[in-house]
Amino acid sequence: SRRYFGCAPENLTVAQAAFLASLPQRPTAFNPLRDPKAAARRQARVLGRMRDLGMIDISAFNVARAERLRFSPAAGTTLAQHFVDVVLSRGESEGSQRSANSSRRAPPVPRRGLIRTTLDARLQTDILGIISAQKATLLEHGATSVAVAVLDNRTGEWLAWEGSGDYFGESFGGAIDGVTALRQPGSTLKPFTYALAFENGWSPASVLADVPQSFPTAKEGIVYVPRNYDGAYRGPLRVRAALAGSQNVPAVALASKLGVPALLRLLRGVGFRDLTKTADYYGLGLTLGDAEVTLEQLVTAYAIFARGGVAVHPRFLATTPPVAEPRVFSPTTAFWITDILADSRAREAVFGSGGSLDFPFPVAVKTGTSQAYHDNWTVGYTREVTVGVWVGNFDRRPLRNSTGITGAGPIFHAVMLAAAHRTGSGQGEIVPRPDGVERQPVCATSGLRPSLHCPDIESEWVAAGAPVRFCDWHRDGFVSWPAEFQSWAAAQRRASTPDESQRREPRLASSFLEIVNPPDGATYLVDPTLRGEFQALRLRASAGGVRWRVDGSAIEGEEWPLRPGRHTIVAVDRSGRSDAVTIVVR
Repeated sequence: SRRYFGCAPENLTVAQAAFLASLPQRPTAFNPLRDPKAAARRQARVLGRMRDLGMIDISAFNVARAERLRFSPAAGTTLAQHFVDVVLSRGESEGSQRSANSSRRAPPVPRRGLIRTTLDARLQTDILGIISAQKATLLEHGATSVAVAVLDNRTGEWLAWEGSGDYFGESFGGAIDGVTALRQPGSTLKPFTYALAFENGWSPASVLADVPQSFPTAKEGIVYVPRNYDGAYRGPLRVRAALAGSQNVPAVALASKLGVPALLRLLRGVGFRDLTKTADYYGLGLTLGDAEVTLEQLVTAYAIFARGGVAVHPRFLATTPPVAEPRVFSPTTAFWITDILADSRAREAVFGSGGSLDFPFPVAVKTGTSQAYHDNWTVGYTREVTVGVWVGNFDRRPLRNSTGITGAGPIFHAVMLAAAHRTGSGQGEIVPRPDGVERQPVCATSGLRPSLHCPDIESEWVAAGAPVRFCDWHRDGFVSWPAEFQSWAAAQRRASTPDESQRREPRLASSFLEIVNPPDGATYLVDPTLRGEFQALRLRASAGGVRWRVDGSAIEGEEWPLRPGRHTIVAVDRSGRSDAVTIVVR
């Protein structure tokens, strides 16, 4: 009586008493938390017997049948009930589950008797306390649910598994398991794009273009124009800064170079088994996390980096022996990804310092926010454990002013500290430095070996024995920008070469004017993940001193905020020459 309804036996209603009388025959099958319909049918049969035997009259029978039973949280296994449900529901299928990279089968979950799981009850209790302490802040941001998973990197054992923050919460779907729910992971998928690049000969010193760019899509006439979260462009960015600062444009540019099919194969290979559509369906947005994955998959995939590139087969049962898994990434790739994600100095340029991503011991960490702010995430690892946190709403209501830093970040920080305390994490480097890599001085701008004219020099990891190329961007008093950076440099008023200025002069003296961007007939899609002020189209023409008009109205500057519809853009220079293009914004 106290366990299921939180009251003394003498205070039970007829409906409650009938339910309790139905339990002894088959307490597991009639558990209302596992099969409420079966429990209701059994209770109805007991009530019918009570009526037939004259124990209750027809009036009491009708009242009891109409009563909706409300169970006390103590009615079930209140600690890690989502985890218990997963273990029991997978049953024998657990034995047929293969990891993404192994043909071995795990033993089935026993049908009856004692089931000894891998869960750390004290850590699970700590996590419930952490979520409870953050509840008020989360509600301010419009978030009702939290999912947390902690994996032991060495053994593959699940140490903690919380699906919603309150299994018995009726107002927000507390029984839904956020660890296994499909959601958009946002930027937490970016490290896998960079891992693919490292597998193909790139290094942390390689440079990507963070400049206005457009990319073709599978739909004819539609181009994809990515923007960074803050709307800024930073020009040449070394891979370290691009990944640590979670910039969107360089990630998309890199995915374009590597190819979406190759990225999709890699993601499937590390365990994202729900990415079942074609590469054309996902497009370049795949690197930004536009597809749907689960927190369980995300934590398991990040653990591969923590294990030096070797896959892991997660275990629910303490009686299941570890499964040997193959190598997915090279030791160099795992080391470089980890080194970047643990680099607080590289991260602070965008995220600042002293926040929830900083720890007194090495932690590789990444945040993510999904389209339209429906979900935010923080995932990271030490040598010993991988921790993942999701914050959002199961009904997909958007969050308010909440990102992976402000929503999931504080919970991640506290959970990682608790997990480190329980497992002794934080001792020594996360991934050992492999053979074949070395630190070398590089130009902070070009990523090449510095020349005498390079103003800023950084130390960076490169492949040992790789061909040496010295920086030829910096000259005596000016910078010779590569072609892809020239427009950006001109807009930023960066020093350029005399040759570059001469190359621009013939355009000024040309007999015609041409709009260089946007291209005529292009279609642009509004990105729901970015604020409106950050979604502007950069206007460029073949000549300087141009005045711009959109749909007949003059605009200031060279950027026009996107708004849906069909628009005509006109450029007019000082000589009265003009050019016009028509675009569509959806």
